[in-house]
Amino acid sequence: MNRFGLVGLGMAALLISFESVAAAASPISFGMDLGVVSRDIEEEGMQISGGTVRGTADSTQLVARLGVEVVPSLILFGEVGSADMAIDEFDSYRSDMHLLYGGGARFVLAHSTYPQRFSVYSDVKVSRLKTNDQLLVPRCSSACDTTTATFVDDLSDEELSWTEYSVSLGVKGQYEGFRPFGGLRFSKLDGSDLVHSVANQGLFPDSRADVREVDSVGFFIGTDILLDPQERSAITIQLSGIDENVFRVGYKVAF
Repeated sequence: MNRFGLVGLGMAALLISFESVAAAASPISFGMDLGVVSRDIEEEGMQISGGTVRGTADSTQLVARLGVEVVPSLILFGEVGSADMAIDEFDSYRSDMHLLYGGGARFVLAHSTYPQRFSVYSDVKVSRLKTNDQLLVPRCSSACDTTTATFVDDLSDEELSWTEYSVSLGVKGQYEGFRPFGGLRFSKLDGSDLVHSVANQGLFPDSRADVREVDSVGFFIGTDILLDPQERSAITIQLSGIDENVFRVGYKVAF
């Protein structure tokens, strides 16, 4: 599915999807968001390239989220959706849509009901993404590690996967029909990149590298746009930067 088709699917999903924005009234919430994510990563240990290689991972993500308020200060949530992956620096790596899933918890650290309903919260989250692509990878066929090395393009299966761990500390308030929020985010990637030759397995062994983040600290800002007097549904817009550059739009409701 191309990105234009995904955006169309995402906008249709936004019209029929929901998630909680109310403070304490509803114990169950559901929602969906569509996001465009760009993150700098680096890999080390790949025998094909040697040394450390940096790249920018671009992804379009469509995610559904279900939350349950266990107690007023604790919300548990799970996420499932799909995402693609594009990294020009990794031999023009391009994957189709693959499963994206995870979960976590929100801890409400402080809350004031009057006058702006100010709150301080922390989100702890783990997410998992595994993608693959088939592409031509330049491999050394003779005189390797010399100035006269010969390279050939080898058709290979490449599998890029990672687990992301994140902790965010944010503040949220309310002004008329808006709930602005913002804060800091700390994240870590623990991943791998595996390249497997399709036609020349005897000549070219599998090559594997560790994948990690370049920046681990970032920020996020956004707002909930309330849609009803009971404050049970809203459109959410969010921007993030530094550790990852993100633009997300969601539509959400509480039950």
